[in-house]
Amino acid sequence: MNATMLWAGKRLSDEEELRTRRLVARLRRTGRHELADGYERFLPEHDDRWSPDELELGAHAGPWLGIGGVDVEPDADAA
Repeated sequence: MNATMLWAGKRLSDEEELRTRRLVARLRRTGRHELADGYERFLPEHDDRWSPDELELGAHAGPWLGIGGVDVEPDADAA
């Protein structure tokens, strides 16, 4: 099982970004839009959504806090 650790301001690797995009797509398809919004916020195009306080917290929490343990298999229709 692969896990992606996320925190405010983290630069995702290509693999982490793809995994996060697939998770967001799957959550949207299953109607879990609020949860999808939370994960989508970590994608690079949304970097400007982080407040200075959130970035500061992310800098201190970093890899010690994570959202992981969700294994997302690639779908043919995934973004």
